[in-house]
Parts: sequence; structure tokens; C-alpha cells
Amino acid sequence: MPDDPLRELGQLEGGGFRRLAARLALLRAYARHRDEKSLSDAQAQEDTAEAFDRGTAAVDDWVYDVYDSVTARTLRRWAQQFRDDGLQGLIDRHGRRSERSYESYFGAGSELRKIALYYIADHPDCTSTELLDELAEHVDEDELPTRRTVQRFLKKMGG
Repeated sequence: MPDDPLRELGQLEGGGFRRLAARLALLRAYARHRDEKSLSDAQAQEDTAEAFDRGTAAVDDWVYDVYDSVTARTLRRWAQQFRDDGLQGLIDRHGRRSERSYESYFGAGSELRKIALYYIADHPDCTSTELLDELAEHVDEDELPTRRTVQRFLKKMGG
């Protein structure tokens, strides 16, 4: 069975499994907040993202070791991926693009580099998560670099 979610879960390396678990924890925190306060999805996602960035979200401390920040847009995307594909939707998609080099994403003249530089000019203190969300607004998911690649780009740009 090529699309067996248990097989995919079993093949996750430690970091991939922790990211999956952290995404689930954040989605659970947003859903619990939404249900307890009778909020819309959008408002609950916004509240949860703000609470996470303040360090007060209803998640265990280890989740903060996995993600340094999260946006409401990211929570919306994860919720949609979970609705569409269950756990498989939350598994890192890095395998499809891990063979690409840093230069193929952010080399001189690349479209992602231009988008990133414009965003950084307007948001000099942005996080890798925020920049990745901005890039996702402009290109298909298959064209996105990993979060780690975006972190390296920010570091090289002096961020």
C-alpha cells in the first residue's frame, strides 16, 4: 500500500515526528479554544497564534522547542490539510523537494529571492515561519523551500 498513513508515520525521523505532534497539539489547542469560547475558526486561529507567540497557548512546553512562532494562516493551512488528508496531511512534505539546493530556491534572480527580499524590507524582524507563509502566498506548495532553508536564508541576509 503506497499511501498507507501508518507506514508513512513509521518512516518519520525524530524531527518529522515532533513537528507532526506539535502541529496536532496546536490544532487541538485552537479547536478547544474555539469550542470553549464559541468562536469562529478564524478568530480561534488568530487567538491561538497570538497566544503561542506570547508563550501562553494551551500547549505543552516542548511545542515551543519545535516552533518558534505560528501564524493564524499556518493554523488554517494545517487545519485544511488535516480535514483533507487526516494525519497524512500534516506530515512534512519535505521529501518532494529535499533534493533541491538552497541556490535553486534563493539564488540570484530567483522569484522566491525577490519575494523574500521585498517582504524582509517591509518586515525586518520577521520569523522564518512568517516569511515562509508569505512565500506560500505566491507559489505552489511544491515550490516552497523547507522552513530550515528559509532560516538559512534569513541568517545569510543578516536576520
